Amino acid sequence: MRNPKTRTTLTTVAATLLLALAACNNSYEQGPAGQVVGKDRDYKSSTKTYRYELTTRDKQGVETEFKVSKSDYDACYQGSAYPRCTEVR
Repeated sequence: MRNPKTRTTLTTVAATLLLALAACNNSYEQGPAGQVVGKDRDYKSSTKTYRYELTTRDKQGVETEFKVSKSDYDACYQGSAYPRCTEVR
């Protein structure tokens, strides 16, 4: 690979692939356990994607908002017990 043009092209392709993989990573750390008290979905027109968030309240009354995947957002509803998103009784 002594050709600088080939090296530049390969470097550009590799950088593009890394950025694409990083953008597709929608796995977030699990938020704190508690009752789901809020759901929020924001649309980012610049990237044409949604950002999903849940808000939970723990037994001490502390509310925490955190990012979740679309599947977690869809599975959880207000009043459910996060992270399993089962009905609170």
